[in-house]
Amino acid sequence: MKRNDARLCYDVPMYNQIFPFLMRRRSDSLVFHTMTLDVTECANYIRAYNATKPELRLKFFYVFCAAVMRIFVLRPELNRFIAGNRYWQRNELSMNFVVKENFTDDSPETSNPLRFKPEMTLLEYAKIIDDYINDARRVSQDSNFTDDTIGQFLRFPTWMVSLALRFLGFLDRHGRCPQFVRDADGLHTSVFIANLGSIGIEGGSPHHHLYEWGTTSMFITLGRMERTREFDDNGKVVSTRETLQIGFTVDERVTSGFYFIKSMAMLQDFMDDPSLLEKVPEIPRDTMTKAEFKAHMKEQKKQKKLQKKAAKKASKEAHS
Repeated sequence: MKRNDARLCYDVPMYNQIFPFLMRRRSDSLVFHTMTLDVTECANYIRAYNATKPELRLKFFYVFCAAVMRIFVLRPELNRFIAGNRYWQRNELSMNFVVKENFTDDSPETSNPLRFKPEMTLLEYAKIIDDYINDARRVSQDSNFTDDTIGQFLRFPTWMVSLALRFLGFLDRHGRCPQFVRDADGLHTSVFIANLGSIGIEGGSPHHHLYEWGTTSMFITLGRMERTREFDDNGKVVSTRETLQIGFTVDERVTSGFYFIKSMAMLQDFMDDPSLLEKVPEIPRDTMTKAEFKAHMKEQKKQKKLQKKAAKKASKEAHS
């Protein structure tokens, strides 16, 4: 089997391979996780950087997105999805988020995938995101690519729209969906990030569902940044911390809970020291090919036989 957007994964534990048959849809396998990040050092880093009056001013959202993308580079199992009851490793590193032209009820929204290279550093991520947001806010609703594409579909009778979407869904399940469709819907990315704090939401960060359409296996929501103070016994402020609540919605079939939690813990490391994102990462080896996986399994069987033979020999010597 082949897809035009991913490679088949062979190194999936046997136990996990049954999951797509037991949980056939993403809505069957949703897992929600809430995490509170201490972003004090990150905020200090951004303030210190922007005090130098650089050409590109850093924002917290840029640093957060860069940290998430770096985690997807270092923890490649996160960049997988399920299609046709099989595991696929995405060919690209990408993300999507919604940009509002301005904060009014009838303001248009723009959403298009952003693609990155694994070796990118913080400022390279920030430049791409900043350019996209500025460009998106300059265009009018009439030139919104996603809206224009949907508008073309909705010109036809409803039965034709339904038939066309069923056909596109069939192509998508078999990895033959055209690139322009994947760009238009924005749901064929490594992760979708919703910055709900930017629209003034309070009371934490509500979780978002995953869509059956597309291949996105993770949705991240950001709440509002909050400032908390710690006091001593005399009521004097001894420290001020800035925190942010993050909501994760993931397809639990994609990787193990241990792998996911360990990956998300890295977010705090990057918030504590964003300068880590200035360095080019050491990119892990790619997912195994079919030939490599067969050779790996053959070697494992060989090692097990040798271990059994050694155990038998040791047992005989112990009883002699």
